[in-house]
Amino acid sequence: MKNLLLILLISNLGFSQSSITQKDIEICTQLTLLNVDEEDDTNFQKHLKTIADKAKEFKIDYEYDWLTYKTEKGEYLIVNFSDNLKSILTLNDYRKVFTMANSDQVFNDAVKKISMLNVNVKFNYVKEMILPWSTVSEMSVSAFPYAEMIEYEFSTQSIDKIDVVLRKFSKLLLESNYPFPLETSRGSIGAYEKITLVWFYPNTINFNGMNTPKNWMKNKGKFKEYNSLLNEIESLTKNRKTFKLSYQKELGN
Repeated sequence: MKNLLLILLISNLGFSQSSITQKDIEICTQLTLLNVDEEDDTNFQKHLKTIADKAKEFKIDYEYDWLTYKTEKGEYLIVNFSDNLKSILTLNDYRKVFTMANSDQVFNDAVKKISMLNVNVKFNYVKEMILPWSTVSEMSVSAFPYAEMIEYEFSTQSIDKIDVVLRKFSKLLLESNYPFPLETSRGSIGAYEKITLVWFYPNTINFNGMNTPKNWMKNKGKFKEYNSLLNEIESLTKNRKTFKLSYQKELGN
């Protein structure tokens, strides 16, 4: 608890001068990236699907919904949501809600079997979706089952500059009627010096993140402005990582 309080204190100090306000934060998202050994992949999917099937059967509260994606490297990205940093879900929170649904034995058995597999947590962190950096406040994952998540590192001293650029960036996409959603977040617990841009697509034809809008912007006569903003984002950040994601409907709720 002391460590958590310290982290929150550092966060507040780091962002205290930011132009981002509480009303700009749409939702908190917890990301957990798992690497599963190839020989255990089938069993991992089987046990996670058991939990997902029970969640659907008993219609657990929407606050406990989670999404599962698979990366191009075969890793699994588990995503869940909360309204604020005080309500981030833990494994015990899920255990309690399955107990209320009289499914605690099924849940605990599946979790135990997963724990016996060769599954490694590559990262776990919380991010805050910033509405002025995004082109949507919510969207249908079923309509856009593919995504490219681009993760950048940055210095917290640059947050105001990044804020200005990303507000311009999302505004340009909206004004140009760009058809695919973008959700942009700043890292919070476990990732204070990260920002993530997540582009969503209905199929893999345009599955190419920040390069995808270029032809669109050329046709709209906005390519120079778009490219300039891209260059500003690159100049304010470092260590870019890209994850291509495919939604696994049967492994989530």
